[in-house]
Amino acid sequence: MITKFNKANIINGQQFYTSEYVYDGNLIIKKLDYNIVDNTPSGQTYPTYTLQLKATTEIQYNALKQPVKIIEGVDYNNMQNIDYLQYDNQGRLSEKNRVSTYLTDNTSSTKNFKYTYSSTNKIVLIAEKITNSWGDVYGENTKTLSYDTNGNLKEIEQINAGNPALKVVTKYDNYDTYKNPYANVNVPFEDIFFLRLSKNNHRKYSKTTYMNGYPTPPYETYEISGYEYNEHGYPKIAEYKCN
Repeated sequence: MITKFNKANIINGQQFYTSEYVYDGNLIIKKLDYNIVDNTPSGQTYPTYTLQLKATTEIQYNALKQPVKIIEGVDYNNMQNIDYLQYDNQGRLSEKNRVSTYLTDNTSSTKNFKYTYSSTNKIVLIAEKITNSWGDVYGENTKTLSYDTNGNLKEIEQINAGNPALKVVTKYDNYDTYKNPYANVNVPFEDIFFLRLSKNNHRKYSKTTYMNGYPTPPYETYEISGYEYNEHGYPKIAEYKCN
């Protein structure tokens, strides 16, 4: 089981995991996120850092041990996100409603996600739309997902319903043959939702926006030359508990 992740390396050899899962048996019941803060003593010539708790996310389950509610902590804008999850008769995530509430005036919006699966139980289509407190619908789009021959997520093509000429393409490439530490995380957290869909680890990522078929800014890309792996075949970007 993955316990800590998002490993950060900073100067003077300090290393930190900036997120952590708390378990009850095999079920994740909390996710803790941290900031890295400077705690250099006065007069010290080199900086030192420590972790400061930024947010706590709690997870609730149904009788089938499926996560049905993900409750994020209130952020610095006094905003809170709560995800409500539904499943089909095969136990697959079928719908998610992400409710964002601005606690200052109690206004909210709901982002609805509906999932379509392939015959091999891979998510191949996600339909999204946002509804605000007054019932206005906006931000509608569809995401089409494709996979490589090893079952790893290869591409996400997002089409905006209000502007079909606008397309965003996200690509994952250069996969290793080792275990993806997020693949067995049973909670569809926003920050690792797509990472969970592959069995191996991508080492190349790109995101490009197209207008009328032509790439336009912003562009986003990175490449990882390689990971170090532990004796269980997981990359050392996280800590694990084996049982």
